[in-house]
Order: sequence, then C-alpha cells, then structure tokens
Amino acid sequence: MTMDSQQLSILAHTRSSFNDIYVIERENLREMWFRAGGGFFLQSRIDLDRPGDLALVYCRLLLAPLLVKPDPSRILMIGLGGGVLPRFFHDAYPEIEIDVVEVDPRVVDLARRFFGFRGSPRLRVTEGDGRAFVKERARRYDLVLLDAFKGGSVPYHLKTCEFYEEVVHALQADGVLVTNLYGKSNTLKPRDRKTLESVFQRVSFFEDPERVATVCMAVLEDWGGSLAGLRKNIRHLPQPVQHNLSWLENTDMIEAGACVKSSSAVFKDDFEASEFFKAVQRNNKSDPFGNPRYPIRAAG
Repeated sequence: MTMDSQQLSILAHTRSSFNDIYVIERENLREMWFRAGGGFFLQSRIDLDRPGDLALVYCRLLLAPLLVKPDPSRILMIGLGGGVLPRFFHDAYPEIEIDVVEVDPRVVDLARRFFGFRGSPRLRVTEGDGRAFVKERARRYDLVLLDAFKGGSVPYHLKTCEFYEEVVHALQADGVLVTNLYGKSNTLKPRDRKTLESVFQRVSFFEDPERVATVCMAVLEDWGGSLAGLRKNIRHLPQPVQHNLSWLENTDMIEAGACVKSSSAVFKDDFEASEFFKAVQRNNKSDPFGNPRYPIRAAG
C-alpha cells in the first residue's frame, strides 16, 4: 500500500534537514509518514476513536520487554515519531520516568500539534542524536527502546556492535533492550541478529504472523524462563498494557529466535572514534537509499 492509495487529507507537510514529513488523515486514522527515495514509510498511527490504544502492530510488539521486566521505573526511547508509545507508557505507569531522544525538531513539533504528545516532569524530550545522548549521560535505565528511522532505514551508527556496547552501560544489570527491525522487507535482519548476539547474552524475536513487523529483545542476564512463563506475567501488567498485549497469547506469534536466522557478519562502526560527530551528522542527514546496507522497500 502506498500513502496515496486511499482517500486522505494532508494535514501537514514539512521538510527538515533530516526528513520529508507528512501528517495525513483518512477516516478515523491519523498518521505520520516519511518520504524518501520515492517511497513513503509509515512512522506513527493513532485511531482517533481509540487514541489510548496502540494502532500499529510494531508498537504492540515493542511492549514485549514488559513480559521480562513488568515493573520498569526508568525508560529511554530513541526516536519519537508521533509520540504514541512514550505517551502510552507515561499513562500506563503513573510513577515511571521516561527520556525520549529525537534528532528532528520538526518531528517533535508535529507530534505535539497532531498526535496529542505532551511532555511532563516524568516525560522528558531531548532534541539530538540518540547515540550521542547515550555516550554523554551516566543514567541507567530498565528499558531502552530503539525506534529511530531515517526514511525507512535506521541510521547506521545506531545499528553497530559499538553502539550496543554503549547501550549496555546505559542499562541496569537486569535491563532490557528492544529494537524495531522493521518487517519482511528488511533483508538484513540476520546481520542485525548476529550484531546483537555479539553483545547480549540472549536475544529473542517477536514477529506477527503476516511479518509486518519484527522486534528484537536483548538481555544481559538470561531471564531463564519459558515463553509460557512470560505470558503469565501479563496478568501483573497495567490494564492498558494487558489490553494491547492480549493477542500475544497465541504462542505462534512469539518466536524465540527461529523467525530470524543468524548471519556470519556483524555491523561495525565505519568511522574512527575521533570522527564520531561527523559520522553521526552524515548518517542522520544522508539519503539512506543511496546506501546498499539498507534494502528496505516502502510499505504501509
């Protein structure tokens, strides 16, 4: 499906130095899309009739770490989009602290104007690069969620062994990393898996039956339980989380890694440490479709 395949209204269109962004509305759905390389890439969606629910399957999959860590007190999210997921966590957990890092100020503005996103003393937004944020701060988090996209691709410096090693220092010992690896059109998921396995003790993959979305959960300390045991944790989660996780009761929708085979190669930094900030600027602003590392097709 392409963005213009149905009747829709364009509520906003803006270009930043990072993205070409559209906010559209069709029937009861409001969405944020990035345009790159001639394709449109869906970033966020809210159902205007049920704004408290998670309308996109990948957002529901990103709740997977709550099966291992059901009572987080501090979360770091890299990538804002429409702000749907941080708002969901903020509302579901009244005591939680959330830091969100978003490189594109225009995305932050549109999230506030069209998706009801609001910061608070418990929900802080920093405009900047996610990896730079991790490197420069000593705070530790129970959950780190990676959902940063440039067009349809993750900036390269947010996919490497070196970055994941830096994330380790931002996690509590029993903390969990969860990352959005896109869907079936991302043919480099085996290399993503190998990269994550080189840093974390255990990685598990969550994928819906249609393979619209794939999420990887990585831990430093093996939780040592069964998938059946994880599902039992659902009853201890806040009601909004239970509601959005209920479809995961089907064991066929929970994969312990079999849905993504491992590659023989990892992603490594392609720059010297002294060139870090130049590389970050280049990766955040370059057209990812000129880079053969990311053969991801536009999809809805």
